[in-house]
Amino acid sequence: MPTCLLAFGSNLGDRAATLSAALDEIAALPNIRLIRQSGWQRTQPVGGPTGQADYVNGAVLVETTIPPLTLLAELQKIEDRHGRTRVERWGPRTLDIDLLLYGNEVSETEMLTLPHPRMTFRRFVLEPAVEIAPKMLHPVVGWPLQQLLLHLQRASDLLAIVSPSNAIRKQLTDFLSQNSAATSTESPKFETADRHWPPLWTNWLRVPPSANAANPKLPATELPYAAAAFPKLSLLLDADIAHRGADKLRWSTLVRQPGRGPVLRLQSTDHSEIEAEVLAAINAVWA
Repeated sequence: MPTCLLAFGSNLGDRAATLSAALDEIAALPNIRLIRQSGWQRTQPVGGPTGQADYVNGAVLVETTIPPLTLLAELQKIEDRHGRTRVERWGPRTLDIDLLLYGNEVSETEMLTLPHPRMTFRRFVLEPAVEIAPKMLHPVVGWPLQQLLLHLQRASDLLAIVSPSNAIRKQLTDFLSQNSAATSTESPKFETADRHWPPLWTNWLRVPPSANAANPKLPATELPYAAAAFPKLSLLLDADIAHRGADKLRWSTLVRQPGRGPVLRLQSTDHSEIEAEVLAAINAVWA
C-alpha cells in the first residue's frame, strides 16, 4: 500500500482534542492503516490575517489503498464535521488536514497538487514530519525530509529569485527590500550554482533572521551536508514566455531539476498574489 504523510493543524477551540478526534476518524476509515503519529507542537501562524491564535500542529503517517483524490475528499469531510470554514485564505480554522505526500506520486490538478507545494520550506510542517518519517523522500526535490529541515536550520540566509522576467524579479526584489529588510547580494560561488540558479535569470537576496527567532531544533542524527552554500529558499516565478520557444523549453527543464532544496514555485503573474505568497514563505523559513 502507498505510504502517505498527512499534516494536521488547528488554532480554534480545543485544538489538541480536535486533532486527536480527527486522527481517530482517519484511523477508522476503511482501507487505511495508521503507522506513526508525531507529538503535537505549538506554532505561530504564518500568513493570513493578524491577531490569530497559535496553532497546534502535528503529522501522521498512514498506509492506504484509497486513491489520492478520494482520500482528499474523505479528509475534507472530517474537516467539515469539525466546523472547518474556508472563508479567508490562511485564516483561523478549527481543523486543517493536508495531504503532503502520497507515496512517490507527482501530479497537479485543480483539486490537488502532490507533493504539497509548500511543504519543503515550512518548519511547522517539517518538524513533526521528520519526527515520524525522517528518511521519507520528497519525490520532486529528491531529498529526505530530515535534510530539508536541516537545510532550513543550517544553510546560508540567502533567497534566490529565479524568473525569465526581469520585470518580475526587479519588482519583487524592490518589494522585499522594503518589507523584509532583505538586501541584494552577489551570487554565491559553488559548483552547481549556475545550473540551478542561472545568472541571467536570478536575483540573490540576503534575509536577516527574525529578532525573536527561536533556536533551531536540530535532528538527533547529524547528516553529511554538501549544500550549505545553497539558498535557504528558491522562488521560481513563471512568466509569460509561451511565445519564446527556446526560453520556454529552458525554463521547463530548469524548474524540474531535482536537488535544489526548499522551493516555492508560483505560476501566477499577479504581483499582489506573488508578494503575499513570498512574505508568508519568508516568515515560515526565517521567523
